[in-house]
Amino acid sequence: MPTNFCWFAIFSVSAGAAAQTVEITATRDRARQLDTAAATIVGRDELLRYGDQSVAEALKRLPGITVSGAPGRGGDIRMRGLGNGYTQVLLNGQPVPSGFSIDSVAPELIERVEIMRVASAELGTQAIAGTINIVLRKSALSAQREVKLALSASNGEYTPDVTAQISGKGAGWTYTVPVVATGARTRTDTAADESGFGSDGAPTLLRRTDVGQMDVRPSINLTPRISWTLPNGGSLSSQNFIRLMTLDLRTVSNDRTTLGAPTRFPANDTVFRAHAETLRSDLQWLHQSESGARWDVKLGRNLFQREADNTFTGVRADGGGTLMRVVDSSARENSSTFGGKVTRALDGGHTLVAGWDAARGRRTETRREHLQPGDSVPSLGNEVYSSRLDRIALFAQDDWSINAAFSLSAGLRWEALRTRTEGNVLDQVERRTQVASPLLQALYKLSDKGQLRAGVTRTFKMPTLINLAQRRYTIDNNNSPLSADMQGNPYLLPERAWGLDLACERYFGKNAMASASGYARRIDDVTIDQVAQVGSTWISTPVNAGRAHTWGIELEAKFPLQSIVPAAPALDLRANVARNWSRVDGVPRPDNRLASQVQLSAGVGIDLRVAAAPVTVGASFNFQGGGPARLSARRSSWNGVQRELGIYALWRVDGRSQWRMSAANMLGQDNRSQEEFVDLSGTLRTKATTPSAASVRLAFEHRFD
Repeated sequence: MPTNFCWFAIFSVSAGAAAQTVEITATRDRARQLDTAAATIVGRDELLRYGDQSVAEALKRLPGITVSGAPGRGGDIRMRGLGNGYTQVLLNGQPVPSGFSIDSVAPELIERVEIMRVASAELGTQAIAGTINIVLRKSALSAQREVKLALSASNGEYTPDVTAQISGKGAGWTYTVPVVATGARTRTDTAADESGFGSDGAPTLLRRTDVGQMDVRPSINLTPRISWTLPNGGSLSSQNFIRLMTLDLRTVSNDRTTLGAPTRFPANDTVFRAHAETLRSDLQWLHQSESGARWDVKLGRNLFQREADNTFTGVRADGGGTLMRVVDSSARENSSTFGGKVTRALDGGHTLVAGWDAARGRRTETRREHLQPGDSVPSLGNEVYSSRLDRIALFAQDDWSINAAFSLSAGLRWEALRTRTEGNVLDQVERRTQVASPLLQALYKLSDKGQLRAGVTRTFKMPTLINLAQRRYTIDNNNSPLSADMQGNPYLLPERAWGLDLACERYFGKNAMASASGYARRIDDVTIDQVAQVGSTWISTPVNAGRAHTWGIELEAKFPLQSIVPAAPALDLRANVARNWSRVDGVPRPDNRLASQVQLSAGVGIDLRVAAAPVTVGASFNFQGGGPARLSARRSSWNGVQRELGIYALWRVDGRSQWRMSAANMLGQDNRSQEEFVDLSGTLRTKATTPSAASVRLAFEHRFD
């Protein structure tokens, strides 16, 4: 990106701020300014400011970050408009287990979130779009007891939650035990219109389907941590993450076909119940040797298990009575991690980091289907699936401060992975992959406030174990090209990308900065979903589809108004906008975007500290663009825009107590989408509308002496 454009973009969103000469004292902005990789740190106060119930809802206010799905319902978190595995999610610097949702970690359990748009040798290069690292609460330096009681309301449903934390210390050790218990309840209604046309354009199908869903999932989350100071000056700490969750998901569907053949079960309901337990435990040893080398060694263990049953009850369209289909399933996942690094400062301004990262995991799933007599759909019977992942990585990185103005970070990460899938109805398939990822990043300071960044990286994206396994995930009713069964592909190749990142930044004072950045990625062996008819059944399978390209720009500015007008109120302003483009060479134009990439996102926010009272109020507005996307040669989609308005008010009663009121999704905008399939026989189209509702949350927070 040309330098003159960078400076124009920066000054256009923060004109006049450069005239102020204020010492930079904001810790996180100062760290971002000095770091060659430019990590954005989102602290605990910012995560909790709007009273969000999920991390995704809090992070989508940041530049270039969006969330898929209806507002307030959570979903796939995306950097640069890309989800579906392009964004790497870490928990305390380690990859999260398969099936892990970022929303399973309550904001109250988090110390900070680190957002890195450029990959690093240390944290891994499975980050084509970027990396989000969730850091759990640390041990407190003094004894603390805190409690928060909250109640949320949305669409006639109420969600209570309780947060508590106990911290303390003894002779050479500290501990903290944060706990969050919540009884989440969500009601969703969707209306879908399905239409079909023959090859001559004549209507062949007209159907309306109304779907109501009730989601109840009480859960308890704990992140206990204990740290010891060792006699030699080092430390040993144990960080744990425990989640117990029960899910009761009820779906009622009714469709009316006015033209064409009806579905097999026009009236049906599904009840899905599950119990899940997640345990993650990390043991970390830190040691500073006499030679000046700093050792950091981690040993981790992950355990996950889920028991579930799914009951489908459908009323037959042919008058043949009612069918009940019950599927019992279970999942077990065990994995171990072992990693470490050594850091040492060398002569000439060099800081060398070298280390290793290893993991071994196994996931086993079982499925038992019970069918009533007379069902013509063949039973899949008793099935057992197993998948295994072994990973070893070696990395080295040199952070070189050449002079006061120029610094370089050069790294190399070599990673070898082996995956194996098998089952009693599957062939055993084993794949081995090796990836060498060089990385080079540079930081050049034009002055004590302005600087330029550049980075070249090699990243990749591995297929998930679910996408590799040939297990069939079946549709209970109305199998079609737009509602197909899903089946993995054991021959999928990893996606590999070369990336270029450029940025220019200017820091004006405490909590005041502006930046303009651009990126480009070339991705080989990109994965798309291919839909084909096998017999009378439509099946969707992931396949490699050649090369893809994506590029974009991001603008960000934030500053206190008093940094420009000293006599102004204590008002903090922030704004961001991101524009993304992409194309998949193997998919016909137009609109052959990568993974339905979000093309445009923007946000503005204000925070006001009221001088006459211990009150802070604020508001934020976020926009997420929609539009058409070509998914394959025969499939396309369309998504509507999303506009979300949120407000909050914080009243500090005294030094120990405070009330927080927040309202999210105040516009209550409907979520609209469309999918279309076209082949020689004609066109099938589905339009869906999901209404959303505002949510209000009231919380009381108290800290005991």
